[in-house]
Amino acid sequence: MDRLPIAAGHFYEDNPEKLKAKLKWCFLSEFGPKSLPKKDSKNYFAAIAPHAGYTYSGPAAAHAYKKIGEMKKIDTFVIIGTNHSGLGPSISIFPEGIWKTPLGEVEVDSELSNRIKNYSKFSKFDTIAHKYEHSIEVQLPFLQFLFEKTKIVPIVFRGDELIEEAKDLANAIEIAAKKLERKIFVIASSDFTHYGRAYNYLPFFGSNAEIKKKIYALDKNAIHEIVNLHEMKFLRYVYDTGATICGFAPIIATILYAKKHVEKGELLKYYCSGDISGDYENCVGYASIMF
Repeated sequence: MDRLPIAAGHFYEDNPEKLKAKLKWCFLSEFGPKSLPKKDSKNYFAAIAPHAGYTYSGPAAAHAYKKIGEMKKIDTFVIIGTNHSGLGPSISIFPEGIWKTPLGEVEVDSELSNRIKNYSKFSKFDTIAHKYEHSIEVQLPFLQFLFEKTKIVPIVFRGDELIEEAKDLANAIEIAAKKLERKIFVIASSDFTHYGRAYNYLPFFGSNAEIKKKIYALDKNAIHEIVNLHEMKFLRYVYDTGATICGFAPIIATILYAKKHVEKGELLKYYCSGDISGDYENCVGYASIMF
C-alpha cells in the first residue's frame, strides 16, 4: 500500500534537489543548529519535533534531527502524529506499505506495526486518518536526508480517552520493540501555541514585543512540564490555559514512553514563526525537545 505525499510543494519543496538544499539550510540557518550531524555516542529514546512549513519550523526540527543523526543505528522510527482532520479512530496505525516523498520511499515496519496493534487494546489499523495528515509526512524528508534507508511506524493519535489511551500506546510500543528486539526511536510531531485571531486565541493586544513575550511564556510553561515528564501537569496546563498545542496527545504518549527510559528531557530550541516572519499577531511556536 503506497501513501503518496500531500504536503510536497506546500510545506516543503517538491523538487528533490531543492528539497535537499532546503533541508541543509534548516541545519545551517540562523535558527538551526548551524551544523550538520557529526558522530556522537549519546543515546536518546524520543523527541518532539514541529511539523509546519520548513521555512518556519524546519530549523527548529533540525536541532532534534542533528541529535538523531549523531546516534548509532536506529531500526525503526515510531512517529506519532497529530490528527488535524478528525478522521479515523482515536489511535490509527498505518499497517504496511510505502510512504513516498520527493526523496524516495520509506518502508513501513509492518511487523512492528502489527505487534503494537496487538499489544494495544485501543489501536486499530487505519489509513483514512493518514490520507490528508501532514504531521507525519513532514518528518520523513529529514530522516531520508540523514539515513540511506530506514523504516517507520506511522501512528495518528487523536486521544479520545487521552491518558488511558496514551498509557496503553506507550506500553504497546515498548513491549513490541522488546519482543522484536528492535532499536526504535519515538517522535511526537507537534507545534506549540497557535496565537492570534486566525487561531481564535485571545486576548489579542499589545506591541510585537508584548505579544512575543506572551507566546513565549505560554509555551515555556508547557515545555517545563514536558521536559520534567509531568504528563498530568502538562495536560492540566493545556486545559487551564486553553493552550493551542496541536499535538498535545502525541506529546503525552511520548512522555509516558520516555519515562520508561529517562528521568528528564532536554529543550534544544524554541522560537515562534514571528521571529522569522515578523508577524507576531498570527504566529505559531516551535520547539525541539529530546529525551
